[in-house]
Amino acid sequence: MEKEKLEECRKRLLEEKSKILERYLAKEETQQRLEEESKEPRDWEDIGQMTYTEELLDNLSQIEINTLKEIDYALKKIENGAYGVCENCGEEINFERLCAIPWTRYCAKCAEEVERESGTFMPSYGFEPILTEDIEIEREDIGEA
Repeated sequence: MEKEKLEECRKRLLEEKSKILERYLAKEETQQRLEEESKEPRDWEDIGQMTYTEELLDNLSQIEINTLKEIDYALKKIENGAYGVCENCGEEINFERLCAIPWTRYCAKCAEEVERESGTFMPSYGFEPILTEDIEIEREDIGEA
């Protein structure tokens, strides 16, 4: 991979890592505020809302922790000269894919295979716009004006 492209990916990885850490600090502040508010909850609805918010924050942080691990792994691969190579087939990962998901371990084809095997595959059905002139409505309750 060219040095310029590699540096661009490295920069994107560091930016994403910084964003995640900022969100994590904001989450910590929110959880502290919730803990203070929970000392004197007003009613069951407040308790339910606080519990839901805490669970949501915990789930988000787990996803972000996993992403941070992947980012750190990708940064190590840059240092080792192995960045941008698919861990499954050994082919170079498309630069556009690396721009979109700079911590990816797989090319698009292998990522699909890995997702199918792990049960997380979500097929893309594409999008075909429906033109309004193609729609015919037949209703008896609507008459001609």
